[in-house]
Amino acid sequence: MKQTLTRFDLTMIVISLVIGMGIFRTPASVANDAGNQLIFFAAWIFAGMVSLFGALTFAEIGSRYPCHGGFYNIMAITFNPATAFSINWATLISNAASTAAVALAGSEYLFAVFIKNTSEMSDIYKKLFCIVIILILFSVNWLGLRMSATMQNILMLLKIAMILLVIISPFFINDTHPILDSHTSFKSFSLLAFSMCFKSVFLPTAVISKP
Repeated sequence: MKQTLTRFDLTMIVISLVIGMGIFRTPASVANDAGNQLIFFAAWIFAGMVSLFGALTFAEIGSRYPCHGGFYNIMAITFNPATAFSINWATLISNAASTAAVALAGSEYLFAVFIKNTSEMSDIYKKLFCIVIILILFSVNWLGLRMSATMQNILMLLKIAMILLVIISPFFINDTHPILDSHTSFKSFSLLAFSMCFKSVFLPTAVISKP
């Protein structure tokens, strides 16, 4: 097969799989559940360690079973084809839900840019806007792998730029409203609050469409 994707394309794809639209809302949701800085950073560090172990596990499995088919074949080899088939269907459904969640979040961001009072907009217009976004992206993918990769690169570069803007913005904004308690100690550590953070840390698409 002719090589269509470049190394840059593959890099952007991997980054997009790791950094989704939820990154712009997940930290606020985690901070709201944590209540203080200690629990907030502990949840992210623990989640990072779990993700690292998961990545190393997939890397080890991939090195032992270097076969085509990706996740399906790995699950079929390690368990059985029925399990792999079920997981693929679950992934398909979750991806559809994630697409809808991302479209909802994107529509809210765009409405906030072009419309001052988004509360006056009817939900039907927001839903129609989400459908239009999904159809546009579907059409781009329909045009071929090269076109979809180019669109992916453009959107990912814009996302990286927005993340950098969020990172540097606190150095230029003085009027802030912190939602975390900065005066914390190990005595204020709550296991319940710590566990509540994981619904946002590990499942960002679950909170992406929250108002």
